[in-house]
Amino acid sequence: MAIVTSYPGVYSSEDALPNFSITGGAMPVPAFLTTLSESGAPKNKICYFQSWSDFKKVVPGEHWNAKYYNTLYLWFSNGGGGCYLIDYPEVKKISAMDDVTLVVAHGRNKNLIPNIAALCGPGKNRFVLLDGPMERITPDAVPAEVTTDLPESPYAAAWYPGVYSDKSGTTVPPSAIAAISIAKTERTRGVWKAPANVVINGITPRFPVSDDLQGRFTQGKALNMIRTFPGMGTVMWGSRTLDDSDNWRYIPVRRLFSMVEQDVKAALNKLVFEANSQPTWLRVKAAVDSYLYRLWQQGALLGNKEDEAWFVQIGKDITMTDEDIRQGKMVVNVGLAAVRPAEFILLQFRQDIAR
Repeated sequence: MAIVTSYPGVYSSEDALPNFSITGGAMPVPAFLTTLSESGAPKNKICYFQSWSDFKKVVPGEHWNAKYYNTLYLWFSNGGGGCYLIDYPEVKKISAMDDVTLVVAHGRNKNLIPNIAALCGPGKNRFVLLDGPMERITPDAVPAEVTTDLPESPYAAAWYPGVYSDKSGTTVPPSAIAAISIAKTERTRGVWKAPANVVINGITPRFPVSDDLQGRFTQGKALNMIRTFPGMGTVMWGSRTLDDSDNWRYIPVRRLFSMVEQDVKAALNKLVFEANSQPTWLRVKAAVDSYLYRLWQQGALLGNKEDEAWFVQIGKDITMTDEDIRQGKMVVNVGLAAVRPAEFILLQFRQDIAR
């Protein structure tokens, strides 16, 4: 702040601490695994593309027989933004790519599944999209046998069936279509909205899915389905993770907690080496409260009142001991009442036959 001087002497001024606030994360960025052996594949093992025209500068000509080519066409034609195309042997390098939020198997479950623990977890805002069976699931198939190769993880989900690209007839893995659905939903509604009942243009499911089939795969390690309904088109139908626990059964719940954790963590980095004392704790609590209030107003959290939707705890003898403070630790506890999707809408009809 400029000091106005009017007489000889010593002047002083005090500047407030830098403004501290928490902002929401960026749009989802997928990394599609691929193989460089496909027709026209980029020579670089890790490529980033911002748009279809950006992609075409690297991959000239038309390669509609290649899986990756159809996937990126569908991604960009359905409104997708920046994305990565990564040679599957480079999957471990994704752990150092902080902007990647979706890791898409894209037909490479066997290369991705062993790396889920390294790529996802507390403090890492990433989610893994896996493929269900590429062959048709028969009516007498046992769900536990069909999903035996899929991991039990709250940081992953699987989809079935694969689809045909309407542009070329080439088969595209269901995980790629799931990435499109999640991106569309998070871009227009937010991470707390289930990425289901979302119309995806330009595809046709390889196999039909009945209500009975879907019903048998909604428990345990669930398979989310890609279905076609009259008057609706082809939609994603299901938003379950591969963890059937009450806490992490749904993709939007897991994604919301990961986003909040990442956003708060990024903001708190600004306070490293600030005084670990009451004024700093009050600033932290106010900033986190303000951030969560905005999420609540947007419909991300349950509760008729603020104290029903979330809580933020920080302070000596609340979240920290004297020893914690002496060791430079600042501990914040945040609790959320996350919204869950309405999977089953029950309609009750009554007819008054006395009239």
